[in-house]
Amino acid sequence: MSVGIGGVPVQGVIARVVEDNKQIAEQALNEIINKHKEDPAHVIKEIQQPSPFSQFLDIKI
Repeated sequence: MSVGIGGVPVQGVIARVVEDNKQIAEQALNEIINKHKEDPAHVIKEIQQPSPFSQFLDIKI
Protein backbone atom coordinates (compact mmCIF):
# COMPACT_ATOMS: atom_id res chain seq x y z
CA MET A 1 0.00 0.00 0.00
CA SER A 2 1.27 3.44 -0.89
CA VAL A 3 -0.12 6.60 0.63
CA GLY A 4 0.94 10.17 0.00
CA ILE A 5 1.66 12.11 3.18
CA GLY A 6 2.47 15.73 2.55
CA GLY A 7 3.18 14.91 -1.09
CA VAL A 8 5.68 12.17 -0.15
CA PRO A 9 4.70 8.60 -1.07
CA VAL A 10 4.90 6.28 1.97
CA GLN A 11 4.31 2.53 2.25
CA GLY A 12 3.61 0.05 5.00
CA VAL A 13 2.00 -0.11 8.41
CA ILE A 14 2.66 3.54 9.31
CA ALA A 15 1.02 4.66 6.07
CA ARG A 16 -2.05 2.58 6.93
CA VAL A 17 -2.24 4.06 10.44
CA VAL A 18 -1.94 7.60 9.07
CA GLU A 19 -4.63 6.91 6.45
CA ASP A 20 -6.98 5.38 9.07
CA ASN A 21 -6.48 8.32 11.45
CA LYS A 22 -7.10 10.76 8.60
CA GLN A 23 -10.38 9.03 7.76
CA ILE A 24 -11.45 8.96 11.42
CA ALA A 25 -10.63 12.66 11.82
CA GLU A 26 -12.53 13.57 8.65
CA GLN A 27 -15.54 11.57 9.80
CA ALA A 28 -15.53 13.20 13.25
CA LEU A 29 -15.22 16.67 11.71
CA ASN A 30 -18.08 16.00 9.29
CA GLU A 31 -20.27 14.80 12.18
CA ILE A 32 -19.56 18.02 14.11
CA ILE A 33 -20.32 20.15 11.05
CA ASN A 34 -23.57 18.28 10.35
CA LYS A 35 -24.62 18.57 14.01
CA HIS A 36 -24.21 22.34 13.87
CA LYS A 37 -25.99 22.55 10.51
CA GLU A 38 -28.98 20.68 11.94
CA ASP A 39 -29.10 22.65 15.21
CA PRO A 40 -27.21 25.96 15.00
CA ALA A 41 -28.39 27.00 18.49
CA HIS A 42 -26.82 23.91 20.08
CA VAL A 43 -23.84 25.83 21.50
CA ILE A 44 -26.11 28.48 23.02
CA LYS A 45 -28.22 25.76 24.64
CA GLU A 46 -25.09 24.18 26.14
CA ILE A 47 -23.91 27.54 27.48
CA GLN A 48 -27.29 28.18 29.11
CA GLN A 49 -27.19 24.89 31.04
CA PRO A 50 -26.34 25.27 34.73
CA SER A 51 -22.82 24.30 35.61
CA PRO A 52 -22.36 21.07 37.58
CA PHE A 53 -20.00 23.07 39.79
CA SER A 54 -22.60 25.71 40.65
CA GLN A 55 -23.56 23.84 43.82
CA PHE A 56 -20.04 24.49 45.13
CA LEU A 57 -20.29 28.18 44.35
CA ASP A 58 -23.26 29.01 46.52
CA ILE A 59 -22.14 32.48 47.54
CA LYS A 60 -24.56 34.62 49.53
CA ILE A 61 -24.16 38.35 49.88
